[in-house]
Amino acid sequence: MATKADVVSRIESLLVALAEADDGRDAERDYLVASCPDRLESTIRQMPTVAIHVLAAIGEGETNVVGLASRTGQLKGTVSKHVQRLVEAGLVHRGPVPGNRKEVRLTLTDDGAILERVHRRMHAEKSAGLREFLTRYSDSDLQTLATVLDDLVTSGLSVWRPVSGRGR
Repeated sequence: MATKADVVSRIESLLVALAEADDGRDAERDYLVASCPDRLESTIRQMPTVAIHVLAAIGEGETNVVGLASRTGQLKGTVSKHVQRLVEAGLVHRGPVPGNRKEVRLTLTDDGAILERVHRRMHAEKSAGLREFLTRYSDSDLQTLATVLDDLVTSGLSVWRPVSGRGR
């Protein structure tokens, strides 16, 4: 039977292998490009991931920057910056709110709606694949995995980052 130290070493090796399995390509972005009209390729390749997630949140329903910040959990300034990029890319339209000269309503353009639908479909496919993969494990195994992942996320992954850059 393996010791706790042996299991911890195996977990560390597996995390390294999982991180190294990423060949540097952005599979999600490749999926979006392959599934959208060619005219959107450059926009998709240049758009920050956060901006694509802001676009997805706008796709959940007409909103404004404050509502969007609340929906996405991002700061209002961050959302404003990404909304500007999305507007400049022709994916989002800013329009007035009737009776309110100060507030701006955000909606998707036709191209924005296309990208949002493809993005939503991509996440649904990824979720379905993960759920199917995880069905092979017992409830107890899944609870342990969830606990470990919760702890890693809560730690801010600080346990996985180098302690300092002075190891030379």
